[in-house]
Amino acid sequence: MKKDVITKATDDAHIILIVDDETDITITYAMLFEYHGFRVSTACDGQSALQAINLLTPHIILSDYMMPLMNGAELCRTLKQDPRWKNIPFILSSAAFHINDIDTPYDLLMQKPVVFGELLTEVLRLLEKK
Repeated sequence: MKKDVITKATDDAHIILIVDDETDITITYAMLFEYHGFRVSTACDGQSALQAINLLTPHIILSDYMMPLMNGAELCRTLKQDPRWKNIPFILSSAAFHINDIDTPYDLLMQKPVVFGELLTEVLRLLEKK
């Protein structure tokens, strides 16, 4: 069910891909980023994210760590090894405390629950660096 969202997104807006298997989180982030002028694409796992990226290349990716089929770390490693997508900033988020130990080339690791204001600040910072 699509919710009505007041959006400031334009054709030249940054595209963010949100990858999370928790629908409530995906919908909430999508609404908030759309409100702040982003175009949003979503996926429920890493495999779906790869399909989405082939259709619409995002400017930045926000991914959960623990998901079925392909987790966020596997998605990140796959993208960073591909010359077409290796420069897309990748934010990995998780409620798990052990993920600091993983060998993943993410650009930023955020602990859930994520405060949206902090997330938005970091997304904008990474987009400026790109």
